[in-house]
Amino acid sequence: MKRALFIALAAACAQQESARRTSQPAAAAMESGAADGGVVSPGSEPHKPAAASAGSRSATPAAAQSEQRPSVPPDVKRFSFGLSLLELPGNQNAIVNVQLRFRAGSVDDPRGRAGLTYLTARVMTEGGTQALSAKQLLEALFPLAAELDVRVDKELTTFLARVHRDNLAKFLPIVTDVVLHPRWDPEEFRRLRDAAVNDIEKRLRQGDDENLGKESLEESMFRGHPYERLTLGHASDLKSMSLQELQQHAGRVFTADRLTIGVAGGYPQNLGSDLAQALSALPPRSQPPAAVAQAQPHGPRFVLVEKNSDSTAISMGMPWTLSRKDPDWPAMSIARSAIGEHRQTNGRLMQRLREMRGLNYGDYAYIEHFRQEGGDAATAQTGRTRQQQEFTIWLRPVRDENRLFAVRAALYELARTFGDEPFSAQEVEQTKGFLDGYILLFDQTDARKLGYALDDQFYGMKGFLAAWREAVREVSADQVNRAWRKWVDPAKLEIVLAGKDMASVKKALLAGDPTPIQYQKDATGKTPEKPAEQLATDKEIAKFPFGAKVDADVQVVGVDRMFE
Repeated sequence: MKRALFIALAAACAQQESARRTSQPAAAAMESGAADGGVVSPGSEPHKPAAASAGSRSATPAAAQSEQRPSVPPDVKRFSFGLSLLELPGNQNAIVNVQLRFRAGSVDDPRGRAGLTYLTARVMTEGGTQALSAKQLLEALFPLAAELDVRVDKELTTFLARVHRDNLAKFLPIVTDVVLHPRWDPEEFRRLRDAAVNDIEKRLRQGDDENLGKESLEESMFRGHPYERLTLGHASDLKSMSLQELQQHAGRVFTADRLTIGVAGGYPQNLGSDLAQALSALPPRSQPPAAVAQAQPHGPRFVLVEKNSDSTAISMGMPWTLSRKDPDWPAMSIARSAIGEHRQTNGRLMQRLREMRGLNYGDYAYIEHFRQEGGDAATAQTGRTRQQQEFTIWLRPVRDENRLFAVRAALYELARTFGDEPFSAQEVEQTKGFLDGYILLFDQTDARKLGYALDDQFYGMKGFLAAWREAVREVSADQVNRAWRKWVDPAKLEIVLAGKDMASVKKALLAGDPTPIQYQKDATGKTPEKPAEQLATDKEIAKFPFGAKVDADVQVVGVDRMFE
């Protein structure tokens, strides 16, 4: 539904978007990646950090220096019937954005019912309303060039709606009906339940190794924690769900006291109050949101997912409590960017694993949960705020003969940040210059502004993006290294490899024998010569400790058991 409606919306807004992109070429470069599912071709990444001397303000791009963004705080109200309303200052834009954010997510799934919140929200959004069947719902939305979707995460569910202001009057009753009067059509329920099961059994287990590794890492890191189960659900749980369970669950978690209505764009003055009045018909109260305990790293060091594939996906990470409101966030964001900014080529991991050694396509690091969704995903990570966050490293698939070298290379580079190669003053200043401009991309649309404002409400803070950008300018290299040492502990990382022949991988991990890199031959059939210094480093990497000592440190699991 989202893809078809978005195409129509894009056509209706083409003129406005064209003008915006003309004035913001970096943003256009980022968004162009969405055409091929988010993959940006090598060399076309929008960022090439400018050279800058330590401590020089010249590191700030000219566009960023001239940027003037008046920061007007959102207007937040809480009504007597429980729900909250967050309004960004209205503007003259043609598009109106509405986000209905409920404090409900997969943490509300009862034991043995993983995916209940996700499936409930999808059936509400795509399964039709009492007035419109699913087909009629699509037919009603398409001529309005409207977008209606839902995003479900661990602690939040957000219904997202966008429409041209000329069509707002026709669109709003549909949006409120989706939440207040879903159709609960048995046929649509079965269709969407089967789609969710297929998403697990076909896509994740068979055709999406990168996300298989990332989601397997999530379940490993948060084992025994409310975040443990895949938000999408577990296959056997989904298969046993009934439509009645979904109806009852919606009444429990999609209640007025858990709802914040967000509005942004060129909306009429009374939009927020009208929505609040309409949605006051929701069940007024529910049980308090599920408690989220602090997650602790616990091992095993390695989880090896056995599946037949041509390469091996690698993810590693550890849970932590660092969040956007933490005083260390600006320093950690600089360290993250220097070690491996998403889809940028300047990070150490990208430079040394991909550029110097050709191990794979990309290598990145993250200091909060990240979900890959399209080319602009890095700048639109809203609606996924969590009480517990995580540090992760993502190595895109590696040829099997180099997978263990790649694991060692990532661990080696992390270790160097604590030893002979901490983040230098020049590296920090260069990264600060990049972030000073890059952060401006994060709120380029009204929808993103609204998403970040709602995220701020979750964390109890105001103006996160502006405060982050301002704070980054004042961070020193000493502060970056101090924060990095405080938060990151490579010994606590859990590592997931998804690929074939994992019994031999386990044997190699426990033996600890050298795993030298196998350089690829070029088009002439020759192996390119490498600098002597690099080859010497390769020898160090090839014997770097994995951190696995005993059998319990390495767990092998068949892919059919994942998310079952």
